[in-house]
Amino acid sequence: MHDIAIKVENLSKVYELFNNPVDRLKEVIHPFRKIYHRDFYALKDVSFEIKRGDTTGIIGKNGSGKSTLLKIITGVLTPTNGRVQVNGRISALLELGAGFNPELTGIENVYFNGTLMGYSRAEMDAKIDDILSFADIGEFVYQPVKTYSSGMFVRLAFAVSTVVDPEILIVDEALSVGDMFFQAKCMTRMKKMIDDDGTTLLFVSHDMSALKSLCSRGIYLERGTVQAIGPAGEVAELYNRNMRIEMNEEFTSALPSTATKMEASATKESRGLVHISGFKESVDFEQRVAPFRYGDGGAKITFAELLDEHSHPINEVSFNQSVFVRVSIETAVDDEIGCNYYVMDEKKIFILGASLNLAGQPLMQVKNGGRYVVTFKTRLPLHEGGHSIQLQLVKSTGQENSAIFLDVIDDAILFKMFRREGARIWARAYVENEVEIKSC
Repeated sequence: MHDIAIKVENLSKVYELFNNPVDRLKEVIHPFRKIYHRDFYALKDVSFEIKRGDTTGIIGKNGSGKSTLLKIITGVLTPTNGRVQVNGRISALLELGAGFNPELTGIENVYFNGTLMGYSRAEMDAKIDDILSFADIGEFVYQPVKTYSSGMFVRLAFAVSTVVDPEILIVDEALSVGDMFFQAKCMTRMKKMIDDDGTTLLFVSHDMSALKSLCSRGIYLERGTVQAIGPAGEVAELYNRNMRIEMNEEFTSALPSTATKMEASATKESRGLVHISGFKESVDFEQRVAPFRYGDGGAKITFAELLDEHSHPINEVSFNQSVFVRVSIETAVDDEIGCNYYVMDEKKIFILGASLNLAGQPLMQVKNGGRYVVTFKTRLPLHEGGHSIQLQLVKSTGQENSAIFLDVIDDAILFKMFRREGARIWARAYVENEVEIKSC
């Protein structure tokens, strides 16, 4: 266990729910122990391990049990069943107000929290300047925290949680109340703690980009149970996939059932590529992408490929090389649809991409039984390493920034980027710059 920071075994948290407050009393005094409540599982049989130095993100909708899990790990709540073992000094930033006395001033709460974490007055004296500098709330530190805004509160709370050199840092969604500059400051501080100090991080956020960039592993909770544990990017994309499926169901539940789903395609005579007038379909392609595909139907991607400027298929790309992303589509509806692509890195973070709209093109007017080929021409000025392309066929719902996902394939195309010759790039992408230098 020396390399395990947190071990959770068969953890459950059950709440007794009563329809009426008086039912609680009835259950207590009933001579035959009649049950008036129903059990609600906030967590049910949750198990996982987090190794020292790991960065783990917890993903899930509101009410999935994320905050309950963190409270049990930090000792705020007691589990109904199961056990939690924590090896190391924990610092936790949960919901606003946790661990702070509203009647005390900010600086009094700093020393109070330091005492709770086992630090002496002298040790906190040595850290106080760093805490106040990071929080940057000025003279308000001498005022009772009950007078603070939510932004001021989270600034001070995060400063205390991170400056005290925790071995395990637990951060709930409290950072979402901070402004963009403070959030960036917090992300930089957490990355430094992870890289320089080997701090173990347990991070909850609805910001999938932040979670993918900060965490190496992910835990996906749904209705109190673990749905998936694995690389953060893959777990985040599974969560995104399920959310899109739910969105589709909400928008399509009231629509007529006819002509909304794609009919199963006929069995192909050959497992290889069928190429008719530019349109392509392949059983091998469909079987490869089946685990990464979802959507409401009505339109289907039958083949996708990355091509060089001579229209030759490629899976290795030089820096800033001109390429084509070509998508073959067949449709089973008369409708108006869009086609999108997004290039992702190995953590499943979207680096660049385009839609028909962004490329200055109208949506496609498709017909039942139609076949279409969409080709995007672009350049890939990307960091070296493995990348993948997500493809989407979408239909507008009529609401701003909202769409029904007809067909989505997460890893439709895989390719490797070579290192840029000359000066190596360290960012995820590089766009050519013009530089002017003047002597003043």
